[in-house]
Amino acid sequence: MKPYRRKLSSEDANTGTVLIEKRLWPAFPPPMMEFAVDVAGSRFATRIVAEDCACVPPPHQHYHLEAGHFRHLLDFARGSVIEIEASDAGFIVRNG
Repeated sequence: MKPYRRKLSSEDANTGTVLIEKRLWPAFPPPMMEFAVDVAGSRFATRIVAEDCACVPPPHQHYHLEAGHFRHLLDFARGSVIEIEASDAGFIVRNG
């Protein structure tokens, strides 16, 4: 998988999560399965959370990476770019 790059929205920044685009869902563990991420030289356990949504028909889900417990190690303001890259030991999360 090429690194996933996301420009944080105000919702991402406020909730401490990173929206995962639907086309990339298969590259990540299923929702609620804990996995490891490396952030700024520290290792954290995190997970993907599936959110039911009806923003546009039909009802569907949005996937978010929980990042609230390590966002203080990143520039996590609206408009900042977050990059997520698969590694042998999980994923690396950094500013892009």
